[in-house]
Amino acid sequence: MSLESAQAFVARLREDAQFRWSLGECRDQWERRRFVVLQGYRFSPAELVCATSPAGRASPERAAIIDRVRRQHGDGSYAFM
Repeated sequence: MSLESAQAFVARLREDAQFRWSLGECRDQWERRRFVVLQGYRFSPAELVCATSPAGRASPERAAIIDRVRRQHGDGSYAFM
């Protein structure tokens, strides 16, 4: 898994309308995850959060912190970071 993969995924979402449409047609989180993996992207939820963070605050260290907080406090706890 990598931050670079998450950043490439976000860039493709912004640039490729057909890709966005195909992702939007997925029925649930499992189908979305399968679609993303089949498209060649591998990243953790924390890396995706970093890839979409404003002000260029994306880094592997930040992703590790978010992942650690998420494991300790549950999935909703990193939404504010």
